[in-house]
Amino acid sequence: MIKNIIIILFSFSLFANCASRANSIAPANVSALEYKSLSCEETKATLKTKRQAENALTRKQNNAATGDSIGVFFLLLPVGSIFGADVSGELAEVKGEVNALERAVVQNCS
Repeated sequence: MIKNIIIILFSFSLFANCASRANSIAPANVSALEYKSLSCEETKATLKTKRQAENALTRKQNNAATGDSIGVFFLLLPVGSIFGADVSGELAEVKGEVNALERAVVQNCS
């Protein structure tokens, strides 16, 4: 019985992906043209909001990666990823938006 449980847990660990650290997640491609209609102040305010969102998602993603590491070490399972703590897709999108907004600030504030 114990042997079967160990085999099942090991099998799950082979197929489950661990969450990546936030700094290894590439930004999504977002065009600065999406923000062309904003004023300079609106662009800066939106950038500030997106940077705050990026910081929050970075913390969540790094916590998920740490949880996965601990889970794999003790349980052979990436616990954070299994329970939905991995926010890599959201983080990639927000990183792309921040990059686009940084370019938009140059365009909208000149």
